[in-house]
Amino acid sequence: MIVALNTLVHVPPVLLLAVIKAALPLAPLRRGINRLLMAISESWIAVNSWLIDAFTTTRVSVESDAELSAAGHYLVLANHQSWVDIPVLQKVLNRKIPLLRFFLKSQLFWVPLLGLAWWALDFPFMKRY
Repeated sequence: MIVALNTLVHVPPVLLLAVIKAALPLAPLRRGINRLLMAISESWIAVNSWLIDAFTTTRVSVESDAELSAAGHYLVLANHQSWVDIPVLQKVLNRKIPLLRFFLKSQLFWVPLLGLAWWALDFPFMKRY
């Protein structure tokens, strides 16, 4: 419930920026909008991560020698065995690498609020044949 409330707080500014991004496709404006979208997304993920820590007994332990950079490029793979892989990956990698983007079925574009948010955040939509 609280995660849904966090989503309702963070989605309206993303949607407003999405409309501006779609209506005014000027490269310098889009770069500025994308920076704002990334900041909102990082906040959204950070609050969700805090909520997971505050309201669950779930703890994540990561051991790695890798030096990650927000300026780097990464391919992150998950076995997607449960719903939890996305929030865990976001929690562990938020602000350490560029925003995680997931391949989405093209039909998910039509999910109210989130579809437009995913589009604005440059998530790749794909058709399944």
